[in-house]
Amino acid sequence: MQSQSRASGGGTSGPPDRPPVERSHWVAFAGVMLMLSGLFDIINGFVALLDDGYYSTTVDHGNRLLMFNYDAWGWVWIFVGIAQILASLGVFMGSRFARIAGIVLAGACMVGQLIFLSTFPLWSLATMALSVLVIYGLVSVPRHLPGERV
Repeated sequence: MQSQSRASGGGTSGPPDRPPVERSHWVAFAGVMLMLSGLFDIINGFVALLDDGYYSTTVDHGNRLLMFNYDAWGWVWIFVGIAQILASLGVFMGSRFARIAGIVLAGACMVGQLIFLSTFPLWSLATMALSVLVIYGLVSVPRHLPGERV
């Protein structure tokens, strides 16, 4: 009888075969936001590569950022964005490694946006806030799942 209640989802901690995305709304939210952040980073990278003057705000800055030039940052954003999308797919599948990679990538995105802050401050701050939500969603443990860890 107990095995039937476990199979039908009647256990106290939930069935073990359900992925974390289905058990935690924060993990699902973080997966969606991580994918969205990855898409934003890819777009950001292509804009930096294809439109030379788009991010140049003053004559003094020219084609320079804190370090590298906009072409190099374009490739960095494209690679980070692809990695974020792949990590978000792993988060949806319930991979612990993908959650850890998502946390690291969101932190790297925050550092990169901090370097990009002088170019587009509002966009950088919004993307940094999105990264904070991703990190929170990936490290938070729902109260009804006492054994869950990142």
